[in-house]
Amino acid sequence: MYSSHAAYYVATQMALAHNGILRGLNSIYLQATHIPRQNLGTIQDFLTYCQCWCESMHHHHDAEEQEFFPSIELISGVQGLMERNVEQHRAFTPGFEQFQAYARTCPPEDYDGQRIKSLIDGFAEPLSRHLHDEIDTLRALDVYDSERIRQAYRRLEKSLMATDNVRSHVDI
Repeated sequence: MYSSHAAYYVATQMALAHNGILRGLNSIYLQATHIPRQNLGTIQDFLTYCQCWCESMHHHHDAEEQEFFPSIELISGVQGLMERNVEQHRAFTPGFEQFQAYARTCPPEDYDGQRIKSLIDGFAEPLSRHLHDEIDTLRALDVYDSERIRQAYRRLEKSLMATDNVRSHVDI
């Protein structure tokens, strides 16, 4: 039915999702110091955008850890196969959480674009490394049952769609 292994499809889809994550973060970083200080509404909108980006990051990585990675380890029969990816999640989490807390709690009148950039600098490198490394991990799944890999990814997609915006802490 399919002409190539599902691992390549999964890796491609994940690369597209990761590209969106990186582009969103890049847009925040590039705009952070250009928000007009006198326009508190614009600052609040930007902080909300930052919060939304954070929520989508949580959504993506929580679903991987709760749904997809355990399925892959079950399919492969290799306990800990995806552990490197989970460890990479943990590596960027402290800096990411500081950024998220700032976006959630900063009053518009106290907004500091340089602070946003500094907070991003605190987690961008391990996040970027993880988003790239995970693609290689997924491509390497081509030694396992293609249809089962495809089914695991479909369950991940279904889970993501069913839980979109469920845990949102964004005040809009």
